[in-house]
Amino acid sequence: MDKSTAKSASGGALAFVLSVLAALGIVVVACAQGVGIVYFANTPVDYDPLLPVVAFDILCGVLQALLFRLLLPLRYREPRMLSLLWLALACTFVPLFGGLVVLVSCIWAACFPASHAEDEMGDVPAPEFVTYLMSRVSHGGGARLQARLVNTKVAAADRLSALVAIQSMPTRTTGTLLRDLLADPVEDVRLIAYGTLDQAENDVMQRIFHAAKTLEDAQSEGDRHAINRQLAELYFELIYQNLVQGVVYKHTLEQADRYAAAALDIDGSDAALWMIRGRLALTNGAANEAAQYMDRAQSLGFPRERLVPWLAEVEYLRGDYARVSELLASLGNAATLPMLKPVARYWST
Repeated sequence: MDKSTAKSASGGALAFVLSVLAALGIVVVACAQGVGIVYFANTPVDYDPLLPVVAFDILCGVLQALLFRLLLPLRYREPRMLSLLWLALACTFVPLFGGLVVLVSCIWAACFPASHAEDEMGDVPAPEFVTYLMSRVSHGGGARLQARLVNTKVAAADRLSALVAIQSMPTRTTGTLLRDLLADPVEDVRLIAYGTLDQAENDVMQRIFHAAKTLEDAQSEGDRHAINRQLAELYFELIYQNLVQGVVYKHTLEQADRYAAAALDIDGSDAALWMIRGRLALTNGAANEAAQYMDRAQSLGFPRERLVPWLAEVEYLRGDYARVSELLASLGNAATLPMLKPVARYWST
């Protein structure tokens, strides 16, 4: 047995002995209190016996209170003076049996403790920094990173680290920024920006090339519809990710619309393709065609909440600003996209 275990055992034995002695003392004092009261009340004296009876009763009550406090659980001993006062009053005004009531109450509380909200709370140590989790952290792509990139006065190493951090972000949100960085004075920044754009464009173009080869060998109407639909989506992805510009951008629009129209000629019930044609028409500035395509998509079951922002853009191109406000106000709390909320708030107030 080590020293700490021996010390704990000796402390527990000492506490038990003190509890036994306190209990015996309570019994002795309670018996003395009862005997004393009876003695002073029945013994004929020349003076009023009430004063010594009260004094003796108070003295015994205080002694019992001190002994009872040793038997109480720790949480019942505080506040010290108030607990002693209540014990003394109980033992004084209920001689002999007051202490018994307190003792039974303590036993009951020990056997059936009440649950308190504060008992369920406790102190916890401060969290420690775990270094091996750093590899799992995905860096944010907010305005702070973009500000570091466009500011040529920032150290080149900081700008390069920010550029590496935004590589995991969707190209549709960083395409414009990456194209601006192609004219950056730092060569490493230009190379990384060009490499990121080129890799994203090549990934989509490889899929387009493979789908076009598959379309040449397609035999059934269902296969041709599915492949034309895939090609329309892939060309639309080039536009959506801001991967094409200039003449290539216009050619990509035409290709996306051509494949979407080819797929709809086979199966005109594809609501998503009508929506893609509507967005392509919006990009070309053809508001009336976009409205027709989107109305067709809605009639085929396309969710209205997703159509409303584009319908509002159609009305904006037409110049019907009251209708824009009405459409965006109908969204209510459905405008969950962070970029859409300020627009909806502006037009609906």
